[in-house]
Amino acid sequence: MTEKVINLPIVFHFHQPVDNHPWVIEDVYKKSYEPLINSLFQFPELKFTLHFSGNLLEWLIENKHETVLLIKQMAKRGQIEIIGGGYYEPIFSIIPIRDSIAQMKKLSNLIKAEFGLIVKGTWLSERVWEPNYPSFLCEVGYKYVIVDDNHFRATGITEENTLYSYVTEDEGKSLRVFPINEPLRYLTPWRPTHYSIEYLRNIADEKGDRIALLISDAEKMGVWGTTHQICYVEGEGHQEGDDGKPFIPTFFQHLVENEWIKSLTLSECVKKFRAKDLVYLPTSSYDKMEEWALLTPIRKKFAELRRRWKDDPNKQVEYMFLKGGFWRYFLVKYPESNNMHKKMLYVREKLVLLENMLHEKSNSTKYQEQIAQIWDEIYRAQCNDCYWHGLFGGVYLQFLRFSVYKHLINAENLITSMNKEVKSLPDNYISIIPMDFNKNSKEDIIIESEILNLYINPSDGGTIFELDYKPKSYNLLNTMTRWREAYHDNYENRSEQVMIDRFRRSMLRTRIFKDIQLNELYNDKYEEFGDLINGEYEIKKTEKSDSSVLLDLSFNGLVRDPQSKEKISLAFEKIIELRNNEIKIIIKGAFRTIPNKETVLKRILEDLYLGIDFPFYFNGNPDNFSWESYQVLFKEDTKNSLIDTFEYPGIHFKAIDGDYNLSIEFQIGNESKKELDAVKFFKFPLIAYTFTDEGYKQIYQGVNMLSRFKLKKNFEYKINLKIS
Repeated sequence: MTEKVINLPIVFHFHQPVDNHPWVIEDVYKKSYEPLINSLFQFPELKFTLHFSGNLLEWLIENKHETVLLIKQMAKRGQIEIIGGGYYEPIFSIIPIRDSIAQMKKLSNLIKAEFGLIVKGTWLSERVWEPNYPSFLCEVGYKYVIVDDNHFRATGITEENTLYSYVTEDEGKSLRVFPINEPLRYLTPWRPTHYSIEYLRNIADEKGDRIALLISDAEKMGVWGTTHQICYVEGEGHQEGDDGKPFIPTFFQHLVENEWIKSLTLSECVKKFRAKDLVYLPTSSYDKMEEWALLTPIRKKFAELRRRWKDDPNKQVEYMFLKGGFWRYFLVKYPESNNMHKKMLYVREKLVLLENMLHEKSNSTKYQEQIAQIWDEIYRAQCNDCYWHGLFGGVYLQFLRFSVYKHLINAENLITSMNKEVKSLPDNYISIIPMDFNKNSKEDIIIESEILNLYINPSDGGTIFELDYKPKSYNLLNTMTRWREAYHDNYENRSEQVMIDRFRRSMLRTRIFKDIQLNELYNDKYEEFGDLINGEYEIKKTEKSDSSVLLDLSFNGLVRDPQSKEKISLAFEKIIELRNNEIKIIIKGAFRTIPNKETVLKRILEDLYLGIDFPFYFNGNPDNFSWESYQVLFKEDTKNSLIDTFEYPGIHFKAIDGDYNLSIEFQIGNESKKELDAVKFFKFPLIAYTFTDEGYKQIYQGVNMLSRFKLKKNFEYKINLKIS
């Protein structure tokens, strides 16, 4: 009788986000990367396929010579192959194809230079697949790609038939496709090793061409929960069947002892077995990602349906075709994600224009090194981790968003410097650019100067949604809105911690409210009496001189009487002027006089206030944040913490990021002292209550300073912002 056989290629994926905290990477290395690679080295009989994101591989090469030496030895003895992908782990579908190819070549070149290996296959960031991928993956020389088995379910391919490789094509360019095995992914390392061996025994067959692709994040084998103890510590592994022995060496030993399990690399699979058939896969990712991408109300319904159908034997056919959302929809779900993405495309277009101009010059080669440096800044900003949110913090991890803006502003500064040299531009410049930056068919305004960039959205309440201080490559509006997430409903008993914002946390958002408490603003649970907050403002006027730009936005709003619910029309204006490192803002309003409505207007003026949001973000250590005002006296032993709630009547506020030696200062000025006496500041932190792989976390997202003014029939308030 012919012995049953199963082929088991094992892939480990090593990745860290660009600019992750050094201490985090070091901790992951100690708990996962080092013991895992040591374990692979100790089993030369087994074959492995490895993937490293380029920035992590750089870190290993620079800091962990002994580990890199082990990888080189395994490469030399033919035990491993290393696959490629985007150098900084981008999602290929949201970056231009040129960038995808450049990032893949950059990683392949590093692997060849360091380990002498030719890259033949690729990893897809977050397993995101779109049908046009083969055309450009083949252009880099890849022969195969790894995708999730979820991609196959949508085509009607059963779980049994995912035990084979397939071939797909685009524009006539063919690529082998390997589906990841879902059962093995959930068994390792969470269940004792014999469960995985038994599963492999059940799917083995006499023909011997079945492939069970086991793939795992390297971090899963050491830093997820208690996996370091489970995987590597003697006596702390699974007790049932493994007697406490560590999972990784125990599992590898089983693979060596069971000769019917054939260990091989993916390139060896390509050589040894033909594809089962031609397949065309739809746009897809793994099943949980498709759930996370859905807008929150729909996501809750979808998750419930998935739970009910997954284990219902009568609903397996329906479950096979149950599809969630589309990865790109994260750019709709989170405006902050879209902001970073469109900023990347915008800065990239500046670089392309510069490149095209240089190609026309005879001495263009002298700029090649500078151009390559700028491209690398843009590539770093394409790292996927902060563009979405699921089990991991993602877009809620503020320091990763800061990294994106830092690299893009770096690129912008370098482009400006080169443009000055090439075009002989003056040292100081200022411009105002109307464009559909957000790509939502509505006009945005970008004001750029040597020192500051202001991105303004007239259609979203006439707000500023990005404020770049270019000398420090620092976006002061890298704030994150406290969006409602599906998981919040599971923790209503923590309602005091779960704060939800009704609108994006942008600067100059205008609120109309009663004489309310600070906590109501902090929780965004006050009653709103106007439509200025998110109205579509008209661009009334733009003016530009050699040293300043002025933008005048107007809106015909309505303010509701708190008692009768009747509304009075308000002609409202926001005038924004940029000069050097100062932003001057004028807030103007005039209520319309309506016959027989004098009493209504009188109540509005007596009972309601005008509030202007000034959120901002600091990236240093919050312990080194502070604030001051010449109108507030602090006790000597009292720390004036920036992220504590505070309110005071006043016209001056200054916040300082001590780590970056950066400050933002607000000064309110009017001719009438009586008007100024009515001004009040409300200050509170923006804390998002976010679910991550480490459980619920309260993550700092910035600070909101709201200035409150008294409504009058005709009013005008002036606010100066200075950044230094």
